[in-house]
Amino acid sequence: MSKIIRLLEKMGQNSEFRYADAEHIASLMADADPALIDAVTAGDQSKIELLLGARTNVVCGIYPAQEPDQEEPSEEENEDGKTHQKIAV
Repeated sequence: MSKIIRLLEKMGQNSEFRYADAEHIASLMADADPALIDAVTAGDQSKIELLLGARTNVVCGIYPAQEPDQEEPSEEENEDGKTHQKIAV
C-alpha cells in the first residue's frame, strides 16, 4: 500500500501527471492491484478510498494555548492608552 501512496503523492506533486493518459498511469502502477489501477485511471476517489481502506472525513483540530491574563488599565489610563492627570480641587 505504501507504493500506491507514494505514487499518488508523486502524481499530486508533478503537473505532468495531471494530463497523463490512462496507459501512462497504468504503466506506472504495473505492480498494483488491477482494481486499484482501474480506480486511479478512472479518477474514482470513493473506490480508491474503499480499496485502500482510507478514512474520508479526517479533521485536524488545533486548540490554542491559553492567553496570559492581560493587565487591566489603571485608573489614570483611558481606553486609548493615554495617561490623564487628575486635578485636585
